[in-house]
Amino acid sequence: MKSDTEITTFENGVQLATTAMPHMESVAVGFWTQIGSRHEDFDENGIAHFVEHLLFKGTPTRSAPEISRQIERLGATLDGFTVEDHTCYHVKGPSDHLEPLVEVLADLYRFPVFDPRDIEAERNVIFEEIAMIRDQPSQMLEDLLSEAAWGMEHPLGKPITGTEITLTGISRNELLRFFQRAYASQETVISVAGNIDHAKTAELIQERMGDLVRSEPFDFEIADPPMQGFAFEAREDLEQAQLAVGFRGCSRIDSDRYAMKMLNVLLGENMSSRLFQVLREELGLCYEVQSDIMAFEDAGLLHAYLALDPENVTAALDSIAGILKSFRSQAISESELEEAKSYLIGQSRIALENTAAQMMWAGESLLTFQEWTSPASVFDRIHEVTPEDVQQMAQRVFQPQNMVVAGIGPHSAGLELNRWDLVS
Repeated sequence: MKSDTEITTFENGVQLATTAMPHMESVAVGFWTQIGSRHEDFDENGIAHFVEHLLFKGTPTRSAPEISRQIERLGATLDGFTVEDHTCYHVKGPSDHLEPLVEVLADLYRFPVFDPRDIEAERNVIFEEIAMIRDQPSQMLEDLLSEAAWGMEHPLGKPITGTEITLTGISRNELLRFFQRAYASQETVISVAGNIDHAKTAELIQERMGDLVRSEPFDFEIADPPMQGFAFEAREDLEQAQLAVGFRGCSRIDSDRYAMKMLNVLLGENMSSRLFQVLREELGLCYEVQSDIMAFEDAGLLHAYLALDPENVTAALDSIAGILKSFRSQAISESELEEAKSYLIGQSRIALENTAAQMMWAGESLLTFQEWTSPASVFDRIHEVTPEDVQQMAQRVFQPQNMVVAGIGPHSAGLELNRWDLVS
C-alpha cells in the first residue's frame, strides 16, 4: 500500500508522524507516551495501567460520558492500552472530523482531573479486570510466562495490571506524580494516518500540544541476562493444560531480528508452520498451537503456546523437542523459507491497507527507532534472510540456558512441564 509519511519534531520534543492516504475515507490518530509498566517503582506496580484508565474519566471541560458521546457522534471509536514500554490512546473516524477527534484526544491526554471518586471506582474496575484474567487461562498464562522469563523481581516479570495489593496502596498523589512525569513532551509521540495533509495536521497538533512541558526523564531496569525460568499455577478445575515454552532471543533493535522473525513464522505463526502441522494436523494432540515474539529495546522472547488435554502433554513436549532440534541441526529449504517470507510480507501489506495499521506502524517506528522506518525497507531486510541465517538463529536461541516454561492447568501437567528438557 503506497503512502507518504512525514515527520515533525516540535520545539518541546513532541514527535508527530503523518501518513497520507488520500484515497481513504477514514483517519486514525494515536497519542503515545513512551512510558509503560517497566518504568514503575516496585511498590507502584500497575500505576501506568491505572493512569490509562483514569484518563478516560473526564477533564475540566468534558465528563467521561461527554468524551464518549463527542467521539461516537462523529462515527468514531476511542480506545487505549498499556504495555511494558508504552501507553497509547487512539481514535478512528471519518477523515473530515480530524480536528474534533484530535481536540478530544489531546484534552484527555493532557488534562485528566483524577477525581477521588473516579479513582476508587476505577480501582474496583481494575480489580474486576484482574479477576477476569484469572478466569481466562490463556490470558493468565501471559503473566506466568513473563514471570518465568524475566523474574518476579524485575518490572518485566510483573503483571501490567498490577495486583490487588499494589493497587490498593496507590494514592491520588502518586497517580498525579506519575502522570505529570510520564505524560511530558519529550515522552509524547503522535501518529496520524488517513486522508490528511501534513502541514495542516502539524498546525493542529502544535495548537493543542505545543505548550506541553518537559519533565524529568524516566529510566528503566535493564533485563537480566538469559536464564532458565519456570512458573506454573495448578488448577484442578480446568480440563485443559495451557502451556508456554519460551527462549530468550533478539531485542527489537538487534540486527538479527529479521532472522528471528522468520524462525517464528516457520515455527508456529501460521497453519503451514511446523508446530501446527505436526502437533495438530499429524498427531491431533491439540486444537490450538502457535508461536509469537515478545520484543523490547534490550531483550526478546520467542515462545510457543498450546492448549491440550493433560494426558497429551508428554507427547506434545516430545514433538516440540524434535521440531526445535531439527531447526538447530539442519538448514531449512529455500522453498520453505520463501513461502514463509511471502506469507509474512503479504499479511503485512494487507494489514497496511488500513489507516489504523498505518498509524500504528508510524507511531511504533518513532517509539523504537526515533525515525520513520518504511515497510519497504523492512521487507527488503526480510528478503535478505537466508536458510543459514535461520539455522544460526535457532542454534543461538534454542539453548537450555535460554529456556523458560510456564503453564496453568492440572497439577500433573505442571510436574511434566517442570522436568522436561526440550533442547539438550
